[in-house]
Order: sequence, then C-alpha cells, then structure tokens
Amino acid sequence: MTKRRFIQTTLACTLALASGWAAAQQGPGGYPSRPVTLVVPFPAGGASDIFARSIGQKLSERLGQPFVVDNKPGATGLIGTTHVQRAKADGYTLLFSSNSSHVIAPLLKTKPAFDSLADFEPVTMLGRYPFALDVNPKLPVKTVKELVELARQSPGKLNFGSIGEGSGTHLAAELFRQRTGIDITHIPYKGTSALGNALIAGEIQIQFDSVGAAKPLIDAGRVRALAVTGSQRSQLLPNVPSLAEEGIAGVDPTIWIGTFAPKGTPAEIVTFLNTEIRKLLKENADVRRIFNDNGADIIGNTPQEFAADIAREKAQYTRLVNELKLVKD
Repeated sequence: MTKRRFIQTTLACTLALASGWAAAQQGPGGYPSRPVTLVVPFPAGGASDIFARSIGQKLSERLGQPFVVDNKPGATGLIGTTHVQRAKADGYTLLFSSNSSHVIAPLLKTKPAFDSLADFEPVTMLGRYPFALDVNPKLPVKTVKELVELARQSPGKLNFGSIGEGSGTHLAAELFRQRTGIDITHIPYKGTSALGNALIAGEIQIQFDSVGAAKPLIDAGRVRALAVTGSQRSQLLPNVPSLAEEGIAGVDPTIWIGTFAPKGTPAEIVTFLNTEIRKLLKENADVRRIFNDNGADIIGNTPQEFAADIAREKAQYTRLVNELKLVKD
C-alpha cells in the first residue's frame, strides 16, 4: 500500500468512525454520554444475566457507550434491586430482573424493602418463558390426567419440590394443586441444582421448573415432562403439551425478564431506552437467537403495557401468597 493510499484509507476509517459516534449521540440531551451500568441481582450465568449481556453488548454498539453488566446477587435479588432503587435517576443505572425477585419477593414481607411499581420506572419486558411440569421418570404416569388420578388415589403421599417458599416454582405448583384439587406435599430446596437432584433421586416426584433449566434433564431422560404452564406450547419443548391442552385452565405462571430504571428517571430517557431495546428484540438476529435458545418468547412491550402486566401479576400473587400464609416479618 502506498503512503498516499494509507493516508486515504486511514482518513476514510476515521471519518466513518466519527460518523458512527455522531449517530450514536441521538438520545435526549446526548444520552448516553458515559458508561451505563446494567445491574443483575443474580449470579452470572442465569437467564437475567445472559439476556442483559446480549442486550448490553448491542446497545454499546448502537449507542457508542459501554453498557456494563454488574452482578449483585443475594437475598433473593434484594441487594441488586435496592442498589438500583437508590441510584441516581438519570438513566445510567438500570435493573435487569425477573418477576420472582421484583414482584413476588416483596409480597412475602410485611415491610417490603421496595414496591415493584412505585419505586421503579418499567422500561420493557424483554421476554418470558413457561414452567415445565416434570416428574420422576419412575413415577407410573405419562400424562397430566394420570398424575392427577394418582395423586387423588394417594392424598398427601406425593411430594413436590421448589427452590424455596414463595418462589415462582413453589407458587406455580400451588396453583396447579388448587386447580386440580389434589393433595401433594411441598418440600423446599436451596437452589435449582439441589431441586433437580432431588427429583432425579426420587426424594420428590413432581416439580415445576423453567423450560430452559429442565430441557437438558428431559433430553437425557432423567426427568419426564408432562406439560408446560400456560395456553400454548414452548418452542423449546414443542412435543410437550400445555396445561390448557391437558384441560387444566388457569395455571399460567411464567418467568419474565424485564428492564427497569429508578423512579424519577426522565420520561424521554425511558422512552429512548424502550425504543432502542425493542429494536434489538425485533431486528437483531444475535439477540433473538439467544432468547430463542433459552426458550424465551420475545416480548418488547411499552412501559405502560409492562406496568399493567406487573399490576395484574402482583394482584394474582398477592391473593395466592395471602391464602398460603407466606407473609413473614
């Protein structure tokens, strides 16, 4: 390459880069003009973390500033969530969380540390996925109907597990128990791994788990999936019927991952973030592949729609938590 050609190429690259950075500064007031922190209130490797990293990477590329994931696990998401709650409401600290910690966890305390709606600005629900109803493969049932019949023949003899009282896995099973009128015994475990091992070992016979976590065990034949929650099948388990198909209506809990900003974040920044994230969810093949590979249905709704979803879910879980007397000091 000649010196002249090198200078021309360098100048062209510099101009292209400058153009890209200029295009990146189209948010309100030049937002973002510095790095943005994406707080995930769970350990690295979970769904919230995976989705936050995929979104963060693409936002960095689109907007010209780093979007950095900061995992702050502990206390069922409380540590990371309250960190964002107390952060400056300027759009530079965002929360990527799930309904298990953001909606359900506060309902379990007489004096909750935060309110899922009053203390945050919902940006958008990224995606949601159902629970799989799994049983130990040695249990002599292959359909939901057979499971219900077996439970009715032996009231109180079948055990179902969860990752803890008041968890999504617990409440999904309780909804199933209520709708079918069966008598099954709850045994809580500490974490998804312990829960899966208990089902494989036969300590429990039934569990509700996320489709993403359940799929490897199902594929390996270590557990048997009878159904998924909700009205439609999961793309990750297309051969497994929904509970609605099996004649069990009203058991439709899902796990969702959503983005939030601290309360008081300027509406124009919330709207800008919502628009940019929804573009990625709709148009970016890499982001869509990551969501699909983890069994999540992509949502990407408006802040107002997201808030309405949270309000409806909060009312449903409040009734269930109170019926089960799960509220503690």
